[in-house]
Amino acid sequence: MRSIQRLRFLSSPSLLSRSLHFTSSSSSTPSDTQIAPTTASTSLTQEELTQINLLIPRLCSSNHLKEAANLITTAFLTNPSLESLSLSIFIHRLSLEPDLTQPMYFLNRLKYNPKTQSFLLPICKMLVSLYFREREGKKALKIFHWVSRDDFPCVVDYGLCAILVNGFCKSDMVVEGLKVLRMMVVGKLKAGDEVRMWVYRGLLREARIREAQEVNEALKDVENEDKGNEEVVVLLDGIISNWIE
Repeated sequence: MRSIQRLRFLSSPSLLSRSLHFTSSSSSTPSDTQIAPTTASTSLTQEELTQINLLIPRLCSSNHLKEAANLITTAFLTNPSLESLSLSIFIHRLSLEPDLTQPMYFLNRLKYNPKTQSFLLPICKMLVSLYFREREGKKALKIFHWVSRDDFPCVVDYGLCAILVNGFCKSDMVVEGLKVLRMMVVGKLKAGDEVRMWVYRGLLREARIREAQEVNEALKDVENEDKGNEEVVVLLDGIISNWIE
């Protein structure tokens, strides 16, 4: 199959046919499923996408998550659309892991290859959304800490911040939501009415009435350009500091 060979699965017969053995004998650990990089100019045909999308759930069901991560990372080198791959199956399977070992393996594969970094934010959004849905706020917090690091190669956008603020505020982790809000303000991302109300209601649920009113008014002032971002950062720093103490 020339299309599979173009992905250089480093095995003969192809990795697809080997995956059939994975599902029947998942206790084995295939060492020949590491995927060599393709060139950036290579594009995937519909046949290749079909083969990959058949293979991803088989690797997931047989608990070969690293092999699935390698396969998807290699496919990403050809810059396909996210919708063209069975990503949701893989991300959902990662979200069920008891810790972040496998999710972070995948995220770091993407992080350290400049050609796949553009996929980081969409993947993080999918992952943290699932963590909040499954009441795994602490795992979402670890992802937040990871994207907050100085060596994170992407600018964290409004979409990811909004998911995090909403999730933390609804998971009784309001102070973490404030930290995300602070990131937004520092990055000059407009909070907007939705984020502002999530924070306001979260603070009220914590009986932080004065803080809720102050943050609400400060964010309105920023929207109306009556107050600078620096003043809001100082306000948030004070609330966070007092909360932790």
